[in-house]
Amino acid sequence: MLEKIPYYVKRILEVLTSEGHEAYLVGGGVRDLLLGIPPKDFDICTNAVPETVVALAENEGWLVIDKLGQNLGVVLVSVDENPIEIATFRKESYYGNSHRPDEVSFCKTLEEDLSRRDFTVNAMALDLHGNLYDYFDGQEDLKNKTLRTVGNPKERYAEDPLRMFRACRFVGQLGFDYQGNKDYSEFDVEKCKILSLDRIKKEVDKLLVTEHARKGLDLLMKSKLVNTICNAKIAGVVKEVALLPELAHLENLPQNARFHCFDAWQHTLVALENSSPDLVIRWSLLLHDIGKGTEGVRKINDYGQPSDHGHEAISAKMAKEILTRLEYSDAFIKRVVWVIAQHMRFAPMLFTKQKTLYRWVRAEANSGNFKSAKELGEGYAQLKDMFLADMGATIAGYDNPKLMAEARELGDEVELIAKEKMPVHTSDLDIRGRDLEELLATKPDVSIRDILEYLLKRVQNGELENKLDVLLSAVKQRLERL
Repeated sequence: MLEKIPYYVKRILEVLTSEGHEAYLVGGGVRDLLLGIPPKDFDICTNAVPETVVALAENEGWLVIDKLGQNLGVVLVSVDENPIEIATFRKESYYGNSHRPDEVSFCKTLEEDLSRRDFTVNAMALDLHGNLYDYFDGQEDLKNKTLRTVGNPKERYAEDPLRMFRACRFVGQLGFDYQGNKDYSEFDVEKCKILSLDRIKKEVDKLLVTEHARKGLDLLMKSKLVNTICNAKIAGVVKEVALLPELAHLENLPQNARFHCFDAWQHTLVALENSSPDLVIRWSLLLHDIGKGTEGVRKINDYGQPSDHGHEAISAKMAKEILTRLEYSDAFIKRVVWVIAQHMRFAPMLFTKQKTLYRWVRAEANSGNFKSAKELGEGYAQLKDMFLADMGATIAGYDNPKLMAEARELGDEVELIAKEKMPVHTSDLDIRGRDLEELLATKPDVSIRDILEYLLKRVQNGELENKLDVLLSAVKQRLERL
């Protein structure tokens, strides 16, 4: 493992130990090394106090980036432009109604420092010689692919309720099983009221793009964390904000067995895990069926089967309300809502093919939802990914590679039209006003803008290629007719 540790991390460990201090690589970096995963970051803990760490860093010529963290025993240094946190052994005490420790004090031993950490797989340390320090059986939990808290889970979560969301995220990130009470009673959703919306959103966003997001999101559901009420400061006033209670009704919600092999929640999870780890796509899939089962949408057809015809419209409406409440950006909300609203359009086009595809893309190019051909292409690429993921979680596509290949071909075709054949604005044309000045010199009544709008319409209709020579030829013909 030592050969996978960067030189600058080893150098810090060397300097601290050569001065008689203990120093260890700790936390997620150790976990990832043991799993054979390249660590994204490295943290160091030591018994040296912050003032000593700063003095040693300055003596080595390392940039001390942040001294403010010294109050919590943390010094951020940069070695050859590589930032590293160096934390003094510490223990934390929680008394009040806050996720932040009321008291932070230094401790003497590595074991005491590791005992305050969240999960056993994050509570291991490695020294410069490759010796592993594992007081809480983290290595065994890695072997068994189990996520378990250090000590009593209720106590760990009471100290910082965000750890409940971190548990979901680590299950998604590592693909581990969560080991806790079978009734999930250690998850006290009420305690999450002290958390800010911003902190929870960051964890949920990280969870959504993990490799095993299905497992992490299922824990989020089973633990009732979807019903969390957190707080956000809006216009200077702190208000309570609901997280995702709209998801709760999807669990065990039956679907038409003619088309679906999962209930609404498991379908959502399978579809989401089928998709690319793009936040727009993942949020779109998480919310794409929330309209199912709701009043006015859920019907029983003539065969006694549940039906949710038109659910995409109400799902898009609900998604807009949810993401607005959670304070996502207008651009992000607009794209997710568009993807959800459009996601049922593909399937019928497996039969109507290109002519309908072209009309559909042209209508969206003129809808005002996109500012440029680049945005239109990005939107359809995300929509294609969602469509394939969604279809792959139904009876039609779940174990039908032939149909999925046809669907992918359809998706590729519509993406090509959107990216290469459908300008949205005159600025997307392969011609500029300066290219027209000489041609229009003898036509004072014809404006450059009118000509560009004329060309845009013809390219969108598929009558002209978006190439400069083709467009110039079309302008000449237009002027002759005028």
